[in-house]
Amino acid sequence: MFRNCCYCAEFVSPPSSRRVLVLPARLAGAGKTYIASRVIDSFLSTPTPEKLAYFYCNRAEENRRNPESILNTLIQQLVQTESEDTILLKPVIEIYEEREKKGQLSSRLTFAESQELLVQLTDIYPQTTICIDALDEVDHRIRIQLLESLKHVIEKSKNLVKIFATTRMDTDILLQFEMFPRIELQPDDNVGDINQFVETNIQSAIKGKQLLHGVVPSDLEVEICDALCERSKGM
Repeated sequence: MFRNCCYCAEFVSPPSSRRVLVLPARLAGAGKTYIASRVIDSFLSTPTPEKLAYFYCNRAEENRRNPESILNTLIQQLVQTESEDTILLKPVIEIYEEREKKGQLSSRLTFAESQELLVQLTDIYPQTTICIDALDEVDHRIRIQLLESLKHVIEKSKNLVKIFATTRMDTDILLQFEMFPRIELQPDDNVGDINQFVETNIQSAIKGKQLLHGVVPSDLEVEICDALCERSKGM
């Protein structure tokens, strides 16, 4: 897992020329969200002139599985800035003024308007990185809209836009990004981390007398660890 984290961190670094990197895994719990969070945290902890926007999808929440909500959240993050330089808000101001003329201030942006606004905002920064975790949890009936929008932003932006996404092995998602590199996360990638986690927690449970009142022969401890590690299947 650490090896994959390093590879993904290299992808979001400024020198890289990759446009899209997809991290798929066949099983739930294989560590996709962990890696996505590591990439995002690594990016946020390194001061750069580049801009980051990210989103964690979740099929259990309406606003976290809807393509329109995802685009709008990415837009909000790109608009936010620590600087008082209002040029960063120019695309938003232009939309506001246009809607004011038409008397449409109360209406929401259409999906197409959000898509074009996202392109305009990425034009402001030397480089923009978009991280999306769990693409497969976007509503499968309409997620093609999000996938096509992401590709549209890459193609139309004047500056470099990179996308890092994690997903399960859903065919429609992989086909949309088949021309771009991907790292398939295998259950075996996590074996070392999981084994260490199991052994540490078993030892802690024995020491705290939470497992068999702390009376666990060494051969039984080994048997328990081996059984848990074997059945974890990379999760």
